[in-house]
Amino acid sequence: MKNPYEVLGLTQEASNEEINLGFKEAVKQNIKSRLHTQAELMTARQQLLSPARRLAADFLYPVRPKAKRPRKLTWPTLAEVNLDLFNSDAHDSL
Repeated sequence: MKNPYEVLGLTQEASNEEINLGFKEAVKQNIKSRLHTQAELMTARQQLLSPARRLAADFLYPVRPKAKRPRKLTWPTLAEVNLDLFNSDAHDSL
């Protein structure tokens, strides 16, 4: 079973009108690309138009946020560090 939102190219916030428009666009695009069968397109549309089946689809295919690339950490150089704030008596090793 494929994700009906991906089959029709929709988000989970789509209304019934947007589902019908998405279905029509997916059928037009599918004529050239043949990514999905006609039965898959019809099943995805029926699943999203039925409230109970749409709730099941929302549960089975949750939206995962895209991972962000972590920032590169930069450490201050010795010239940027204020050594006046360093108390050498408080950090005596002996």
